[in-house]
Amino acid sequence: MQKIILSEQFVLTGTVNSVAHLNPKLIKNHCLSNFTLDNKIKSDQFWHLEDYNTIPYHQHIQWFQDYVRDHFRAEYGKTPTPCTGDQDLNIRSIIQQSGESINYHNHVNPWDLENSPEMSCLYCVSETPEPVHVIFKYDDGRNKHRLWKQEIKYNQFILFNSELDHYITQNKNSGFLVNLSTHYQLL
Repeated sequence: MQKIILSEQFVLTGTVNSVAHLNPKLIKNHCLSNFTLDNKIKSDQFWHLEDYNTIPYHQHIQWFQDYVRDHFRAEYGKTPTPCTGDQDLNIRSIIQQSGESINYHNHVNPWDLENSPEMSCLYCVSETPEPVHVIFKYDDGRNKHRLWKQEIKYNQFILFNSELDHYITQNKNSGFLVNLSTHYQLL
């Protein structure tokens, strides 16, 4: 008897090791500085990008992407490479002010499936005393509309299939919740 997996949905979590020499606080400051410049992603289509900000190149973001690539490849044998499409859509930040939440969405662009990412990553660069969660909606065979709840923690990344619908719960902290959002194709 041979079992063939036709599709796989996953949520992986990990923490960036100090050996990486990457500083989450520098990434947070870079994200916030672009937030103050009102670098919201503009789109002619009404979709989730209104919640994201564009982020230009930063050395520590590059180191983060290298860390994800190397560790995923070592563990799973496939290499995630940053998407080569529109740079504004591949490296973004999500900044939630106190009381804000992010509505259900996924990272697949139905108007450009070829350049849509296969894998997405949230990397939390804020220390928040009150927990905030990302909720994933998925189907498991006949079991439809299942939910998976994952806490968002400082210096932790969450990798997941880009087609998974997800939302981020309300930020009940007095300060900002800052997440870096990166996107990958698998080789």
